[in-house]
Amino acid sequence: MIQTLVAFVALVSSCSGAAPQRPLIGPLGVEVSDHPSAFVDIAKRLRPFQQIGGDKPVPTDESGWPKGDGFTVLMDDRPTMAWAPPMDDPDHYQPDESGTYHLSFLGKADVAPTGGSPVQVRGLTYDPSRNTSRAEVILPKGAPNLIILAFTHTQRDSWSPPLSGITGLRLIRPGYPADTHEVFTKDFLKALQPFSYLRTMGWLDTNYQAGYYGDRGHHLIRWEDRTWPTDASQGMEGLRPGTHGVAWEYIVQLANLTHKDLWINIPVSATGASPDDKSSYIYQLAQMLKRDLDPKLKIYVEHSNEVWNFGFSQYIWNKLAAVDEVGQGNSPLNRDGSTDQEQWSRRRHAQRLYQIAKIFESVFGAGSLQNRIRPIYAAWTIQPAWYDEVLGWMEKTYGAPKSYFYAMAETAYMNDQGAAKTATPEEVLEAMRQDSLAGRAYTKQLKAIATKYGLKLAAYEAGPDNGGGDPTNIGNRIRANRLPQMKELVLHHFLDHFYGLGGDIATYFALSSSASRFGCWGATEDLAHLDTPKFKAIYEMTGPIKVVNINNPGDELSHGMQILPISHLKARPGPGEVTLTWQKRPGAKYTVWYTTGGNFIVAARNLKEPKFRHRRLKSGVSYTYYVVGSFGETQTPPSAQVQVTPR
Repeated sequence: MIQTLVAFVALVSSCSGAAPQRPLIGPLGVEVSDHPSAFVDIAKRLRPFQQIGGDKPVPTDESGWPKGDGFTVLMDDRPTMAWAPPMDDPDHYQPDESGTYHLSFLGKADVAPTGGSPVQVRGLTYDPSRNTSRAEVILPKGAPNLIILAFTHTQRDSWSPPLSGITGLRLIRPGYPADTHEVFTKDFLKALQPFSYLRTMGWLDTNYQAGYYGDRGHHLIRWEDRTWPTDASQGMEGLRPGTHGVAWEYIVQLANLTHKDLWINIPVSATGASPDDKSSYIYQLAQMLKRDLDPKLKIYVEHSNEVWNFGFSQYIWNKLAAVDEVGQGNSPLNRDGSTDQEQWSRRRHAQRLYQIAKIFESVFGAGSLQNRIRPIYAAWTIQPAWYDEVLGWMEKTYGAPKSYFYAMAETAYMNDQGAAKTATPEEVLEAMRQDSLAGRAYTKQLKAIATKYGLKLAAYEAGPDNGGGDPTNIGNRIRANRLPQMKELVLHHFLDHFYGLGGDIATYFALSSSASRFGCWGATEDLAHLDTPKFKAIYEMTGPIKVVNINNPGDELSHGMQILPISHLKARPGPGEVTLTWQKRPGAKYTVWYTTGGNFIVAARNLKEPKFRHRRLKSGVSYTYYVVGSFGETQTPPSAQVQVTPR
């Protein structure tokens, strides 16, 4: 019987009847996506407020809060085309998000469902001493996952005029306390556990509309223009020039919580070309990551996403920037006499990654490149000659690519485009199998090029591809992804047609999504259910995990959280201080995190004993804590949180 957790993370050849483990050759990461939302407070993804009875936006303050009456969509997780039937999914699947949500906001208003939302609003109250309104929002079981609320007769506070809007809107999911400070759902954190790193291209909205480069100022994004965690919604387009996607603070917090390496995508129009500009977006981002990200975590760095892709605005933005640079003279992009603007564009993409790498190196220090900082040069998979030409040019211009790039990257998808328009789900799978087989040739060519330049080969996106927007035979294409045979296809694709050909690093695209004509990307369609064929393949690749409960060593689980959280966290307030205690874990060191309402920050690291006294605190201020245990490179999930107010 295993008595301690020193050896509780064990790869086993079989677990609960599982097939023998097939070893991975390199890390398997995941594109972060969430269906349903990863946030406990679903208002973090609310849509901009619209005027009642119209389609015009409500004017907002600098953080995006409405300055008048209006309505907002807080959740729409219905199957695709539920709003304009027939639905794409013949099974009409949607996650069960029913239950009682806790609504709160600053100010007062009448609140009611609108726009066909099936919810009920109950028990609306207003506390004038706190200027806070509260209510319960009930989504009945089996009802469409649609929450749209109208706020009328608004007043921000007692000294504001009528119809002045509200601020601080929160809508907390069922199963969490109304006053919780938890940011991410337990289901979301659990789903991320098998993976080595988190790619955040989608969460950062990297494919945003970059604007026309030829306009004055080129639509450059400054650091202060980015999304802030205090914004009314994460990724509120138009609030500032750079409010695209989730705030970096949340991405850092997610990596720290899960103890996963981070793969980041730098916006194409972000400022910063050299370490000399310390106010630039890229320099400030590097400083933030150096300061706030767990120093044990590695950072993969990619310039934008698919800059070669004509369908994304970053393609033309980058191309025009290259043309502009050449036009100014003395550019390395055409120093060899090249007159091909497309070639300049491809070269600039690699040059930009080099500049980003050098900025990060200046912040993280000499020796950080290829170690903690890992620049990834990605291009178009079906054009191997482009990789070779650009890397050859980089070598002549900046020296050996292996001295500043970590890997070159391809996609490794298997699509269903070869399936007949009336193909059965089984025939769709066979078409995907054949496409996987055909892709071997590109991976072999690209591996040879990577080896030539001393680089690793990565797949920045990989997995099943049933997207494209075509509704033809969509029902059978969706059902193909739910067949048990999908597990073996995913295993065969990754292990035999990527890692087996010398691939080093792969990103499963993506964690969770709905199934529709726009893709069945998710390893699951519901973060609460990880028993899908795709997730079974992921668990088999990463290794079934034997988890031993320290409180009951005979209790062994598989495919769960890799390590159980620290338990029995207690807080005792004192005058200007708080004393924390928790259950001891043999061999563990502890990190204590706390917040007074914003992002969590570290109070103490590498504690050897299960106690900590936090001193010099403000009396009367509420502090929230959690604890993470570590065993070398392995960490526990965060403990349950405790809230306490020093005397």
